[in-house]
Amino acid sequence: MTFSERLEMAMKESGHTQGSLAKAVGMAQSSVWKLVSGGAQGSRKLVDIAKVLGVRPEWLSDGSEPMRAEGVKPYNPDSTIPPESEWGTIDLWDSKTPLSDDEIEVPFYKDIEMAAGAGRCIDTDYNGYKLRFSKATLRRMGVEFANVFCCPAAGDSMEPLIPDGTTIAVDRGTKTIRDGKMYAMGQDGLYRVKVLYALPGRKVRVRSYNEEYPDEEVPLDELDIIGRVFWWSVLDY
Repeated sequence: MTFSERLEMAMKESGHTQGSLAKAVGMAQSSVWKLVSGGAQGSRKLVDIAKVLGVRPEWLSDGSEPMRAEGVKPYNPDSTIPPESEWGTIDLWDSKTPLSDDEIEVPFYKDIEMAAGAGRCIDTDYNGYKLRFSKATLRRMGVEFANVFCCPAAGDSMEPLIPDGTTIAVDRGTKTIRDGKMYAMGQDGLYRVKVLYALPGRKVRVRSYNEEYPDEEVPLDELDIIGRVFWWSVLDY
């Protein structure tokens, strides 16, 4: 095969069009067309093109087998999961592992549950559990480090987004209601997680994601808004 035939074959197997390949590599689509049509027999971007298509640069350049390194598979650009080359690695840590420069620890109130529906509400002393967050993530969300705490949510009224047992993170620095956002709040001695909407006359619409639970309309003065829920973590049991 010629260079253009090898390129076209690799593009077909990986699901790339001339446009998607050009975008992934950072070159003009006309330049990719020229390579595919045989108007050019190589490119300064050859290594980048080979990486995107999941083939060996040597094979793409002159046909030297094998086409792909062992274990490498073509990557379809329409996939919602990034290619394996971008997965990175996982760092193991425990409570004794020093914090990195980009990490902070926030309290995890394991025994304080925010009721999501007919949930439970257990309020005990803080027991020292902590979770780690990236400082960059919190900065991007506009959250002050000292305002964050985590706890479980209990009940099914916020399913499917917040199943029973989901860990949530609350920003105590954000108490102003932004319509359609989720908040942790106190009401009649019960901690709750709900979506809130501000209404005229200092009233609030309290909404659940689970449509089996009807909307509530309550005076703002009856709610103690603890903070906005900006993060949650779900395990599929």
